[in-house]
Amino acid sequence: MPLSNERPQVWWKKIFFYVLHLLAFCVLMAVLLWLMSMLLQALPIAALGPFWRDMFIPWAVMLGCALLSVYVLDRLRIGARLSALGFVRSRMGWASGLGALVGSGLVLACFLILWIGGWVRVVEVDFQLGLFLSWLLFFLVQPLAEEVVMRTFLQSQTHFYFGPQAGLIITALVFGLLHADNENFSWIAGLEITAGGYLMGLLYLHTQSIWGPYLLHASWNFMQSTVLGFAVSGVDTYRALELDIAGPEWLTGGDFGIEGSMLSLLLLLGAIAWFWPARKAGLPLADVS
Repeated sequence: MPLSNERPQVWWKKIFFYVLHLLAFCVLMAVLLWLMSMLLQALPIAALGPFWRDMFIPWAVMLGCALLSVYVLDRLRIGARLSALGFVRSRMGWASGLGALVGSGLVLACFLILWIGGWVRVVEVDFQLGLFLSWLLFFLVQPLAEEVVMRTFLQSQTHFYFGPQAGLIITALVFGLLHADNENFSWIAGLEITAGGYLMGLLYLHTQSIWGPYLLHASWNFMQSTVLGFAVSGVDTYRALELDIAGPEWLTGGDFGIEGSMLSLLLLLGAIAWFWPARKAGLPLADVS
């Protein structure tokens, strides 16, 4: 039976229940990940290649554990279904298309500006269908795992207790900090990734579903790395295009990828301005009775 869908009004109660919910999520995630690690040790995954063993399977496990943790906690608290956590079918096509258009469009705009300006040059095409499809599958799983944690849990809970702007700002800051340990991270990259987190939060409110921010995130990563040949957040992947990057690092992003580029930051700020009215919208969670 659901516990309560009522928001505490006293400030200390808000903080108490917010922190309690965060701790419950972290503990449940830790237990589930530990159980899955025990299970994986009993399976012959060592025979798999490094891509599947070290990249795909860990993120697939993370996705499953995150989904189950969010679902269990919100099912106990308010009796929520997955549709109330942003997994809605009625807006899936529109929200997915919008997210994919925004994500791939922003990255492609960066690439074209750098290419036309002579700061980036394509030196080789190395299209390998197997690798292309493998990384496509990876970039359909990894961003969803992050967005389940960022949107359906952290943004939703922060929004519920402290309002929409708190939800947007806190999740954006956390999203930026999660990338701070990546190789070749810079202050521009920190600002850009934080802005990207804020934009995905706006798209969550604008589309009233997880599909918008998820497809923005997935299309951004896949287009930036596998399709266009940049690193993604300082991580190397298979690239269909081999690039010669000759421009200044603050403009091209250097070894960190487009996310370390001032150009990318400016385009993201423009997209944030476009979706700015969504900052006052409610959550999909708010529709639960």
